[in-house]
Order: sequence, then C-alpha cells, then structure tokens
Amino acid sequence: MNRPKKLSFIEEARRNQIMACAIEIISSRGYVQASLSQIAKEAGISKGVISYHFSSKDALIEQIVSDLYEVGTTFMEPYLTAQKTALGWITTYIEKNVLFMKSHRKHVIAVSEIVFHARDEEGKPCHFRSIDADATINVLMKMLHRGTMEGDFREFTDFSARVLAATIRSAIDGLSFQLAASLDLDLDAYAKELVTIFQMAARKV
Repeated sequence: MNRPKKLSFIEEARRNQIMACAIEIISSRGYVQASLSQIAKEAGISKGVISYHFSSKDALIEQIVSDLYEVGTTFMEPYLTAQKTALGWITTYIEKNVLFMKSHRKHVIAVSEIVFHARDEEGKPCHFRSIDADATINVLMKMLHRGTMEGDFREFTDFSARVLAATIRSAIDGLSFQLAASLDLDLDAYAKELVTIFQMAARKV
C-alpha cells in the first residue's frame, strides 16, 4: 500500500500559507472571486507553486472544508466528553460550537461561501465529503431521548426529536452567514439566547 508522502516543515508551512490566503479571499470577497491567480497573488507566489501543493482548485477547496471540520471536532470533543447529562451535553454543544465559530470566524465564513456557491457539473452542491450532517442529527436525537429518560426533557417521538435536532444544527449553521453580514455580532449573547431557546423547546411541560 502506498502511504501519503510525509510533508517537510517547509512544505507544510507553504500549504498552510496557501490555504490561509484562500480563506482570506473567500471570506472577504466571496467564493467566485477566489481564482488560483488571486490566491497566488495574495500569497506572493506563482500559480505553479499552488499546483505543486494542490492538484487543482477543487483539491484546495476540499482541504479548506475538511480542515475546518477536523479542527472543529478536535476542539469540541473534550468539552462534550466531560458532560455527564444530556442537558449538559447539548448546552455545551451549542455554546462551544458558537465559541469555535467566534475564534475561527474567517474560516467559517469561507466554508459557508464554498458550501453555498460551489456546484458540480450537474449543478449540485459539492465539497460535502467531509460533512456528515445526518450523523450529527442522529447524535442530537439520541441526546434528546436520553434527556427524557434522565427527567430533564419532555417526551419526544423520533419525529419530534429529529425536528428539534435539525433546528439546533440549522441555528448553528445559519450563524455563519450572520458572521459575514455583521462584524460586531455579540456571539456570547447569541450563544446564550440559543441555549435559552433550546431549553424552552426541550423542557418538561
């Protein structure tokens, strides 16, 4: 089996520089403006250098998307693992997702631009290989059912749990577009309000 070539320190630094420049352009000017020529100009290198590190623009874009989700997963895991109840888990899930978006604002905006605008030859959204949205919804559903058993949440059918789980995820994902539109958005207050809305929707009545 052929193993991926291990990058040297210089190669890794150059790849990171190219990605950072691509993120800067996409987040500030939009996905359509992010040509390899513009990215190369931003990085102060030739297009050939980009081609050395990434086989195509699609490969570069795919790496930007997958990196965000990998970094996000690494960031979230210790917070979620520490939670002992479903209420604590979902509350932390909301709060820390917003905190991650706050600390990775440009990367989040860039990925939102990519997801919204990038299309394949058939006109379908692409660059979703790193995103398993349904798996996230399923985990949230399980936590809602667990919260019912723990006595913190109301009774959920599978359908009602899916609706609330999808609503939580959509509220978090939708924040990315607001990040681009409002630079002074109070994300701490936003997270607090999302938690309040979730708790009111899930609480026992």
